[in-house]
Amino acid sequence: MKRRNFLRSTLFGAVAMQLNFTAKEKLKTIQIDNSFFDKREDTIFTWLGMAGALINCRGTIIFIDPLISYGADNETCETGNRLLVPLPVTADKVPKADVICYTHADSDHYAEKTAKILNSKLAPKFIAPGPVSEKLDKIGIEKNRLIRIKDYAIYTIGNVEIMITPALHDWQKVDPWKREDCCGYLIKTPDGTIWHPGDSRLIPELEEIKNVDILFFDVAAVDSHLGPEGSARLAKTSGAKAMIAYHYGTFDLPPGSYGGCDPDDSLPYVKDLKAVFLKPDPGEILKLPLNLK
Repeated sequence: MKRRNFLRSTLFGAVAMQLNFTAKEKLKTIQIDNSFFDKREDTIFTWLGMAGALINCRGTIIFIDPLISYGADNETCETGNRLLVPLPVTADKVPKADVICYTHADSDHYAEKTAKILNSKLAPKFIAPGPVSEKLDKIGIEKNRLIRIKDYAIYTIGNVEIMITPALHDWQKVDPWKREDCCGYLIKTPDGTIWHPGDSRLIPELEEIKNVDILFFDVAAVDSHLGPEGSARLAKTSGAKAMIAYHYGTFDLPPGSYGGCDPDDSLPYVKDLKAVFLKPDPGEILKLPLNLK
């Protein structure tokens, strides 16, 4: 059995642990309850499955690429993909959202049903690149709550500073996406910095991002993604202390596809890094600053 490093934390602290694990084993969803969204004195965050993230920075609630609505039944996501694990929270149960950030318009990142529910129920701000911004405009998001990204733009919401990081995810054979059609998010909180680079090739600008505490680590070893090698490179150049694996274990997809790669294939690339490689379950709560001792 390979060794699995991960952090299991509660609202009251974090403890570093090691468990026996193989990537073939099924993830176990941990349901997110309303207490996650309470006003607090620190920053907590969680992986939502696939590429989604949820952050509570001292009461400011940020979603990145939420894909949190079911399809016709609880076996499928709203995209139509069969789920390997349940969703940790659903859009209709979310009590608060201040800002929804989208990295790009692929269906495993932008989900219309989720966006509509969060918009009608909570009226948050939306930050998105052009192709997603156009979709949001069509479903009726008010213009004063819709921000179209520019590379390196900075937005302040509550206790959080959100900086747009560039991305190039030009997978299409016809009319491929260009710069500012996709993006990443550098979330700066009083308790530490979280970087979600989205889907991107390894472009030189990304190696200029520094002082990162948590790097969301794309394990998809497919075209136009960072993959294990590119993500490990960013962990090194950014000074990340911990890497959170994503793009796996959520949808029933063929092995080696964008969401079907084995995260343990990343281990050779991260073994010499100072950052720890974490594979939390969907909905598992992590706390900044991480206790890595």
